[in-house]
Amino acid sequence: MTDEVKLRTPTQKEKVAVYENLLHNIQMNAEVNMNEAAIKELIRRVCAWSYAHRSGNGELTEKQQQERIDHAFWKFDIRNEFKHAK
Repeated sequence: MTDEVKLRTPTQKEKVAVYENLLHNIQMNAEVNMNEAAIKELIRRVCAWSYAHRSGNGELTEKQQQERIDHAFWKFDIRNEFKHAK
């Protein structure tokens, strides 16, 4: 995925696909691979996405706030990044 694509606001269909993939990766690494490092990284990305919604103390424009949220969201699009991690 290019940086240009990662900077845009995802569609609802993209959100569902990425969230499902994220949840599958959490489950796979928690219960199958038991990969603590991967779980920590996935949870860190969830925390960054959540924080992006609150950061800026209301001083950012809506566009700037959305850019932060989009940037954090696209970090969820990990495909198979952790699938075979040890």
